[in-house]
Amino acid sequence: MVIHLQVGTLVYARVVKANSIMNPELSCMDAMGKSTEFTDLKGGYMFDTSTGLSRMLLSSPTCPVLEALGKKLSFEIAVGMNGRVWVNAPSPSNVILVSNAIIKSESLSAIQQKVMVENLLQRVS
Repeated sequence: MVIHLQVGTLVYARVVKANSIMNPELSCMDAMGKSTEFTDLKGGYMFDTSTGLSRMLLSSPTCPVLEALGKKLSFEIAVGMNGRVWVNAPSPSNVILVSNAIIKSESLSAIQQKVMVENLLQRVS
C-alpha cells in the first residue's frame, strides 16, 4: 500500500530503506512481522534527544521518569530509536511539563528522576 504524505508530516513508522537517491520506504509491520499502527502524529510537540535517552525511555521495566509522570498525568508519547520524541497531552502545560521532565532526566538516576518529577508536579499544583 502506498500512502502519500505532505512534506513535514510527523509519522510514527519503521524505516525499511532510506538513502539519498530514493524515497524512504516505511513499514507498518514491526521487525517480528506483526502489523503495527502506521500513522501521522497530530498535535503535540516533537523534540530531539540523544539516542541514549531514547533507549532509556524505551527500556523495560518502564523508565522511571515516564512511570512517575504516568501516575499523575495523562499523556501520549512516541519514542524513536533516532532520538526523536513526540509528546501529546490534553493541555499545552502538560505537554511542556512532560517534555521538560524527559529532557532533564537524561543524567539522573532512577531515584533522582522520581524526585524531579515530584518537584515539577508540586510546582504546578
